Amino acid sequence: MENLRKSNVLIVDDVASQRNILQHILSPLDITIIQAFSGKNALDKVLNHEFAVILMDIEMPGMKGYEVVNLIHSNQRFKHIPIIMVTSNHNNSEALNKSYEAGAVDFVTKPVNKTILTNKVAQFIAMEEHRRIAEDSTARLNILLNTVSEGILGIDLDGKITFANPKALELLGIDSENFSNKIQDFLELHNQNPTGSLDYRDYNRELIDLLSSNFYNATRIGKTSLKGSGNWQSMTGNTFHADYSFDATRQLNGEIDGAVLTFKDTTQEKETEAKLLHLANFDYLTNISNRAYFYDTLKKSIIRVKRSNTTLAVMCLDIDHFKFINDQYGHDIGDLLLQNISQKLTGILRENDLISRMGGDEFAIILQDIPTKINVAKVAQKILNSVSEPLELNSIKIEVSTSIGIAFYYPDSMNMHDLLKAADTALYEAKSEGRNNFQFFAKQMQDKAEKIQRVQMLLSKAILNNELTVLYQPKISLSQEKMVGCEALIRWFPEEGNQISPDVFIPIAEQNGQIIELGDWVLNKVCQQISYWQTLPYFKGMVTALNVSVRQLGTSEFRVKLVKAINTYGIKPEYVEIEVTETATFDDQNVFISELEKIHALGVKISIDDFGTGHSSLDYLRKMPVDIIKIDSSFIKDIGKDEQDEEIIRTILAISKTMSIQVIAEGVETVEQLIFLEKNQVDNIQGYYFSKPIQAQAISDALNSNKNHYKEQFDCFEKRKAIDVKPLPYCVVVK
Repeated sequence: MENLRKSNVLIVDDVASQRNILQHILSPLDITIIQAFSGKNALDKVLNHEFAVILMDIEMPGMKGYEVVNLIHSNQRFKHIPIIMVTSNHNNSEALNKSYEAGAVDFVTKPVNKTILTNKVAQFIAMEEHRRIAEDSTARLNILLNTVSEGILGIDLDGKITFANPKALELLGIDSENFSNKIQDFLELHNQNPTGSLDYRDYNRELIDLLSSNFYNATRIGKTSLKGSGNWQSMTGNTFHADYSFDATRQLNGEIDGAVLTFKDTTQEKETEAKLLHLANFDYLTNISNRAYFYDTLKKSIIRVKRSNTTLAVMCLDIDHFKFINDQYGHDIGDLLLQNISQKLTGILRENDLISRMGGDEFAIILQDIPTKINVAKVAQKILNSVSEPLELNSIKIEVSTSIGIAFYYPDSMNMHDLLKAADTALYEAKSEGRNNFQFFAKQMQDKAEKIQRVQMLLSKAILNNELTVLYQPKISLSQEKMVGCEALIRWFPEEGNQISPDVFIPIAEQNGQIIELGDWVLNKVCQQISYWQTLPYFKGMVTALNVSVRQLGTSEFRVKLVKAINTYGIKPEYVEIEVTETATFDDQNVFISELEKIHALGVKISIDDFGTGHSSLDYLRKMPVDIIKIDSSFIKDIGKDEQDEEIIRTILAISKTMSIQVIAEGVETVEQLIFLEKNQVDNIQGYYFSKPIQAQAISDALNSNKNHYKEQFDCFEKRKAIDVKPLPYCVVVK
């Protein structure tokens, strides 16, 4: 029997672990549990399942819990479903009040009490079972005893109306004293749905066919009842959607002599259902299809390709530096931008193509029946051109670009996952090529992506396996002829294979966010090392620099960790130097500079690495709290070879002197370079001439002794200055 089936319970929460906890608590009950990860996902589940009770999280991204409750209970079809709100704060009276106003019946607080939740759900399940039994019993009653809110008609074999209750008269607009209409006069064969578009499914076809045969077909095949829905039109011209039930009536001898037809105006319910369906399949902000609809459509497109041997391409694209726009101008402008771009994309694509917003600033496009790669390239170029057109949003002028990855579907070698992965790989390549371009997927991209993925996987284990180490490259003062500081440099020696260069793994870590974990590890390692060095006799306030990613400085998180490390290891802030790269790009310059100012206020020194190679050197010095600049090695190596680079160095030195900023020359390898730098009053030197990066213990040994560890290099330097000849044979770069 129907009323003996298991009851369904829906758990709605954006956090998977919370859903699993509730499911575990309810596992002793003999029920079927269904999970939903968002409000829109919950609406989709409600449309496709019957539920005895719903457990709804109040606070979720996108739609709040009470907004979902309101949408569910706005449809008469779902109004009976009891909804229990799950909240982490029982004092949040405003949210709970909104939930109760929307139709919620109860609430529980996190952490959830197992006994309370189980008993509440069990009660609602029992109520639902009683409701089902009552509905089954009601269905067996005479149809004329249905609710007076439904229209009730009696008709003869020709379909002529012989009886109409008041609600039927109202809905059909006919005279209670004199009606001679046939029911066929009110039935529309082709329906227009509540959203306004034509729907050519013949909802009323079966009923019209039955009436046209004077119920002969019903007599012949024994089908004497019918349920359906369709559009009806009253005598006054009003169109409404009706759910109806048709039951034949018989004479005492058993012959059919007519029928009873009950119907109900369900226009409002249909409109609400259409809205719920739209919310489940379309993005609330841009009104284009969402991720779920995209995946469903792509599955169908792939099936079609296999059957008809047509072509299929997928584009993945996102907006370049969208986070910066959000942070710089606010989310309202960011939302307007996404809406504007969605409209542009929709205008470019053909009717049978599909554009979907996958989340954030990510979009995906399905292109059906594209003849050649050239055609796809033309579409991609149109998108690039259109997106890059200047916009004015709320009086703010904005210029943006997009990056696009494209992949074709090959039935013999791909599934849907492979196709999407290929398009995403091509998108990554487009970004790597400088953004504002499109790239077609190629096998070498996959090879490159797999190598990157392997580095990511190995890097996640490197810290746990003690594969990472920190080396230190000394900074030497020419005037003092000794080490006055050092730079911490991370190195990776995998358990299997050769050393992996920082030039390989640092950019990958920057891209995928692993740089945060690496940065935390280096910070603690260096601060712990400084804590030991400061106990040695010749430490004398030596400063240690560590490289910090722009990504680490995007929030206050790194500064908090820095303060904690300084306090934990008992070191002075002035012993630490934060080194940032001038060529680095950042989404929000204001946040980046603000964080540097706050770090500088602690007493920590700030240095700019690779100075002179970026596009905004002077801008850096003007806006940022800079103590030190490091002249990039690309200029140092050309000393004696390129007069233009030498002049750039002199310019940098003049600017730094004017602004009272200390200078360090990095990458110094020859005596000639030293002579030029000393002559131009550069005192601090870093490079292989004096020392390559060395183990922490070597630094410790130097700080434990008054010995001049760089005597040989300085002797060579002095001899070279004394004579104007080529370097002596023993004046070589230390390797």
